[in-house]
Amino acid sequence: MVFATYLGTVDLIAREIEQTFPGQGVAVLRGGDQGAKLAAERRFRQKDGPRVLVCTAAGREGINLQFARILFNFDLPWNPMDVEQRIGRIHRYGQNHTAQVYNLVLSDTIEGRIFLMLDEKLTEIARTVGKVDDQGNVAEDLRAQILGQLSERLNYDRLYQEALSDPELKRTQVELEAALSNSREARQVVFDLFQDLQGFSLDDYKPFSDISSSLDRLVQFMSAAVGDRQQKLVKVDDETYDLVTVDGARRARFTLNRETATSQDDLELMGLDHPLVQEELGRWRSLPPEDVGIAVSGDVEEPVLLSLWMVETSASNGERHVVVQPIAIKQDGTRVPAVERQCERYLQAPAATPTFQPEQRFELFARAVEPTLQRELKHKGAANGDGSYSAELIGYIEIVGQGA
Repeated sequence: MVFATYLGTVDLIAREIEQTFPGQGVAVLRGGDQGAKLAAERRFRQKDGPRVLVCTAAGREGINLQFARILFNFDLPWNPMDVEQRIGRIHRYGQNHTAQVYNLVLSDTIEGRIFLMLDEKLTEIARTVGKVDDQGNVAEDLRAQILGQLSERLNYDRLYQEALSDPELKRTQVELEAALSNSREARQVVFDLFQDLQGFSLDDYKPFSDISSSLDRLVQFMSAAVGDRQQKLVKVDDETYDLVTVDGARRARFTLNRETATSQDDLELMGLDHPLVQEELGRWRSLPPEDVGIAVSGDVEEPVLLSLWMVETSASNGERHVVVQPIAIKQDGTRVPAVERQCERYLQAPAATPTFQPEQRFELFARAVEPTLQRELKHKGAANGDGSYSAELIGYIEIVGQGA
């Protein structure tokens, strides 16, 4: 794989490789729609296909190329975390060889000097915590940890822009030193991390490795969304679906399997970034939240209105937190905490006929739901002190008794 930033550079590299090594084959992955991205990946993946893939930043995410083992960074992005993302295309689970990464750096440019300066500082930190291998390379896990911290503390665009008026890089050196006084913080963070690993159990995280439930929810969403447009999502087999129009014509064929999508030209990978999925998500996101509601049957004696709020809090020290806060209210204004604790279950409950009229619902929101939300946030401390908060309704569930 060869990464470059600019389209002109990508085309130049592809052309030069084809001329210098005729018959080897070169695939080019540019930005654009997901289909073009998959097509380039598919060509590169074929056994008798191109031996080189030249990418723009579009290849930094969403493709798994662990069958390749050599990566060149022809030019380097300003944010070093972007480099880590590039490397992650080939250095991932399933890689059977040592991943070789070559960074081409012009040491007499500002970009090159800053990169080398940062690399030197990273090596210093790594030596301090004993995370340098026999070849003097910084261990991958430590590098990612420190660069992740730096990305929160450094504005790389501004750093490089200011360096243009500071050719000696004195101010840049000071900024890097200040950010990497993190070295003490990073050392402590990494030390604490390693201490915590003693109680780490992989079994606790195995449930999160099963993505089948997420794919099921995506299929359920698409089925309901296209049904609203008088279209159907028809199951062909366990991982293949046809999107069919009202007159029976097939609009697209989807698969849930990436490997299958990259090996067959007539299959499109269903995922959150597919244009048709994005189109439906955008359409439903644009609805007013008070219109995004469902009625379900549940084990309640009288109707309950369960509303879901996106709450964002900002503390005086700059810390921000975002949570989803459920609020469940009966028609008389009584709060029902038991329903709030099981809100996920009610999202999966069978549909029912709503009992509240729209005007009743609006009145209940104003009279009981919003004051209860205010009291809840005050109780949790979100509405106290010097910080600020915002709460946005994202949907509601009307729960009616199973006999209703």
